[in-house]
Amino acid sequence: MFDSIGAFTRQFTPVDGGYLYYPSKKDGGKLVTADEYQQLTEGWSRVAGRRGLWKVVGVVMLAIIIWTAISKSLSLPDWLDSIMVAASVTGISGWLFWASFAPRRLVRDRPAITPPRSVLQAKRQARALLNWRFIIFALLFSGIAFLGSLKAPEHDFKSWAWLIGSGVMFGLYIWIAIQKFRDR
Repeated sequence: MFDSIGAFTRQFTPVDGGYLYYPSKKDGGKLVTADEYQQLTEGWSRVAGRRGLWKVVGVVMLAIIIWTAISKSLSLPDWLDSIMVAASVTGISGWLFWASFAPRRLVRDRPAITPPRSVLQAKRQARALLNWRFIIFALLFSGIAFLGSLKAPEHDFKSWAWLIGSGVMFGLYIWIAIQKFRDR
């Protein structure tokens, strides 16, 4: 659904002598050689490609099995399960962030060879990284969650959190869809 490899590679613009990479909205384009580009894409594929995702699933499943065995045998309190989930999410997120910032670390000390892009160009390129299948999925998921939370019988903290969160996400993806449609 979400092409993480394609989104990663579309950050680089082919130019003579390699690829142009913009580390942020304020920085100019920095040159990445073809060999460096190949290494970056291979590294990202190992992390976010099919094999990388199955590796994460395997590690998480193994951690769940081990944690469940330890938790049940030692009669640990239930709140420790939440800490285990939070630690797993933090670990996986950290691993993905570290891999996704590899191009920035690579070009950190290099001089810019082109001026910074305009804000409109940077936003257009960011929207181009999202494909329509993902946007439609996010709209459906957040729309269903938003409508479901509107019909909640009780309005406690949890239902308000779902209402506000899904409403913001639904509105954001409507805006992204409109802007992406206008980019055509």
